[in-house]
Amino acid sequence: MAASEPGPPPPVAPLQPEGPLDAGAPTFSSGSSVGSSSGPSPGHAPARPAPVVGAPSLPLLPRGVGEVVDTAIGIYRRNWKLLVGTAAVVVVPIEFLSALLNRNYFSQVRQFINAFKTGVAPASGTNGRGLLGSLLLFLTLPFLTAAIATAAAGCSMGHPMTVGKVWRTTLRRFWAILGLGVLRFLLIVAASFVFLVPAIYLYIKLLLSPVALMVEDAGPISAMERSWRLTSGNWWRTCGVEVLKVMVAWFGLVLVQMPPLLLGFVSGRAGWVFLGIAGTLGQAAFIPFVVVVTVVVYFDLRIRREAFDLAVTAQQVQAARAA
Repeated sequence: MAASEPGPPPPVAPLQPEGPLDAGAPTFSSGSSVGSSSGPSPGHAPARPAPVVGAPSLPLLPRGVGEVVDTAIGIYRRNWKLLVGTAAVVVVPIEFLSALLNRNYFSQVRQFINAFKTGVAPASGTNGRGLLGSLLLFLTLPFLTAAIATAAAGCSMGHPMTVGKVWRTTLRRFWAILGLGVLRFLLIVAASFVFLVPAIYLYIKLLLSPVALMVEDAGPISAMERSWRLTSGNWWRTCGVEVLKVMVAWFGLVLVQMPPLLLGFVSGRAGWVFLGIAGTLGQAAFIPFVVVVTVVVYFDLRIRREAFDLAVTAQQVQAARAA
């Protein structure tokens, strides 16, 4: 990349709505970073001029590992209807289809329990029908992640959002999201063949790429490049946030899923309905929280590395003077 012309570096632009996409469904873009020595990355279209929006609801300040998760919990609590509703569009049909196909699940559980008591192996084995739901969820996960990242970033930066607006914004970037999902998957799988450690390292380095893709309107390669740069020097810290958020999310997942699973176990043939409810409640609550934490990490690293908070404050002062 060519070096920038001499002169003061441009400020970091906060999230701004891109009007041409949809008058009521903003997508977001950011400008060049403070101290950047290059122009827009390849595949990253320059941001169009856009009006200044309201003040961010997310306090723009550096946070510790625990504070990142605590902030994400606060965003989740204030906007849970939007976040869970966004996830439910994908999760509800997939989880209930999976439960229907795997409607003998509790019968198989009872067989294994009886086999454990009697010491006799169960007569029938499991089948792969229940794996269809897991496969569908895996294939749609890049789009679900992008949609929730759009919703969480919009809420954090003071943009009014609805489930419909979130998904319209997401689907307009269908091919970019698909490309990023395929590239990340192939890179991490290739790294896992070498050893587990390179795969984990690469996963953390590319963790923020779905958020950068949607927030900055970047291309797949540019989004991965942005994630790589933002996590430089902050790998261990980002990894610590990941470990903490997974621990919190799995604890909540068990609490949410246990009651319907117990009801399904004692419900006989209707047990698959409770299995679908358990899967829906778990995934609709688990996935948004995980993504919201990643969004908070993204903004936190931009504040630390690019003085994003100062740029937003400067734009708000300029907007107030212009008004």
